Amino acid sequence: MRILPVGLFTLALMATPALALSAGDSMQDWAGASAADKEALLRKLDAASGGDAARERVRSCLDDTSRTTGHGSLPISEVAKACSEQAARENI
Repeated sequence: MRILPVGLFTLALMATPALALSAGDSMQDWAGASAADKEALLRKLDAASGGDAARERVRSCLDDTSRTTGHGSLPISEVAKACSEQAARENI
């Protein structure tokens, strides 16, 4: 009889949607996130302040960084800041 409650708990956990992406998450989390979650986080981080072109540059930078060996544990917020600064320099 113990198996039934454990099985129900496991089933409930599997049916629960994943938490949204947050600035404190790692680049590994970014790599596995949906496009909608990535877009929502970019808007939350205000990386989109430079318009669509800047947002796409920041997103591309984040995507590239998430695939770079050794960068998976970096916080998204720190990488997003560096990517935003790079996008601003490229926009000049």
